[in-house]
Amino acid sequence: MDNFQLSPLPIPADTSKRIGLLRELLQNGQPAPLMRHQCRMDATQAVMWQAAMILDGSRKILSGSQTKLDKAKGAVNRGLTLASADEATPWLHDKFTACAGSTSTCVAVCVGSRTGQGRLQSSAIARIGRTLALSVDPQTFLRRLDAEIERANKAARKKGITLAVRANVASDHPHLAGRLAARHPTVAFYDYTAISAAMRLQDNVRRVYSHKGAERLTLTLRHLEAGRGVACVFPISSRSGDPLPATWRGFPVIDGDVDDLWFMRAPSSGGFVVGLKVKGNNAQIDAAKKGGFTVAM
Repeated sequence: MDNFQLSPLPIPADTSKRIGLLRELLQNGQPAPLMRHQCRMDATQAVMWQAAMILDGSRKILSGSQTKLDKAKGAVNRGLTLASADEATPWLHDKFTACAGSTSTCVAVCVGSRTGQGRLQSSAIARIGRTLALSVDPQTFLRRLDAEIERANKAARKKGITLAVRANVASDHPHLAGRLAARHPTVAFYDYTAISAAMRLQDNVRRVYSHKGAERLTLTLRHLEAGRGVACVFPISSRSGDPLPATWRGFPVIDGDVDDLWFMRAPSSGGFVVGLKVKGNNAQIDAAKKGGFTVAM
């Protein structure tokens, strides 16, 4: 097993110790608590149990029942949903971030953790638990993740369809995506990233650059002009029936809300835009517009 480490800094001893003790309980026959029981626990107890159960094999790692993933047609769509931005910081260290390219506005309206299913307590426990499990015991986590991907890939191939995996549903770890793509060359890995340098990685991961605010407009346009894809949120509410524009800044727009498999509908060459409608409640939509998270039409 390769020596992959999610965080460059040491994991707090208390985090590792508590998860280790819970794993011992599970190995000695302690029943794994159900999610409804975890939701009644305090946050630390809940995420520690989740991490222990993942490492013990009592919980699956891949997500397959999220709104965007469920929309896939002609492919099996799975995702790795880790904690977003600073969600896991209290249990790791104060310099930890799961999204190095995030902005304060995108954190506030994050579709991975602040809107839709992502707001649910159970979803947060699962995201943070996965991140802690990967952080404290990457070898066991990745071994179990590899096995899940391989099983899903075999099932998809029996049906004659492709397995597509989004390596960062709510996080932004480009090298983790590359590591998975290298180990599973027949799986279609894709990603959104706000880390500009990741767009130049040669690792068989299909990526689009996520536009995060007006201050990054120049960088977003450079990626388009270089023939790369970018993802932009338009000031059109997902609750409205209004269509996305056909082009933006002279580049074709494909609807990223139809399903998550934008790479199957992207043009064969040249820059393109994965268009997304702004999501959230009224306050979040207003914040996205005022903070420059949405692009001018």
